[in-house]
Amino acid sequence: MLSLTTLAVLTVVIAVSLQRFSPSFLPYGPAVPLDDKRGPHRGPRADPANISLRLSSKKLTKIYERVEEGKDPLVIKPETVILNNDGQIFLLSENGSLVTLVDIRETDEPFISTARALEVAHLGVGRPLSGKFDEAGCLYFVDVIMGLARICLNDNTHHSHVELLASRVKLEDGSHSPINYADDIDVGQETGHIYFSDATDVRSDRDVMTGRWDIMYGSKVDGIRMNLSGRLLRYKPETGEVDVLATGVAFANGVALDKDETFVLFASTYDRGKPYPGIGTR
Repeated sequence: MLSLTTLAVLTVVIAVSLQRFSPSFLPYGPAVPLDDKRGPHRGPRADPANISLRLSSKKLTKIYERVEEGKDPLVIKPETVILNNDGQIFLLSENGSLVTLVDIRETDEPFISTARALEVAHLGVGRPLSGKFDEAGCLYFVDVIMGLARICLNDNTHHSHVELLASRVKLEDGSHSPINYADDIDVGQETGHIYFSDATDVRSDRDVMTGRWDIMYGSKVDGIRMNLSGRLLRYKPETGEVDVLATGVAFANGVALDKDETFVLFASTYDRGKPYPGIGTR
């Protein structure tokens, strides 16, 4: 049994250690209470058995990859479906591959189709999340690790190469801030400018067990600490400059422009979606 004196000493040592090393234990700060405006979702519970959307529209179809015997699947945890100007389907796979779906076939099961997947290009060592084709057929995509990048697909894809366009942004005081979590993207039809979200200042790390990028870590940390570090950014291809359009976003996520580029909507994951008007040509 430990004496009271020993317990008291241990308590003091633990308290001092926690105070001294807390930045290592909690590098992004402690959790904070949520106010009423950022409380939990109060809508109806999700019903996994509800297939009314599929049945009512008669248009929603699941597409599964047809994997040839002896080969590995190419469609691995894609985040976004991307259509080029001809309506061809592309996916960004977890392993960094740009994949397209071809030879889509219906099956005997209703609302189920299969497709063959082809790797078009490998986009690098990061984790691409979303992309959008411009009018010239170049794919702009955001990568959690790299930032904003582009690949222009030629007829001979072996000559296509990935261009890293932005991994940091210049601030008003002349300093540079890294793009830590490029998340979603859209392309302006009027100006050709690229609008994309930088979700958080928390960098992603590899899962030591699987070797894959843990893209959920930053979201979890932001959900706990409620530090509004997300941003909406804009890249101008004609100058190569990146500017900051909005800050103070609670894990900046989805980005969508209207067709006239008069406003852009972006999602504040732990807050509410916010419009940012007056950035287009009008």
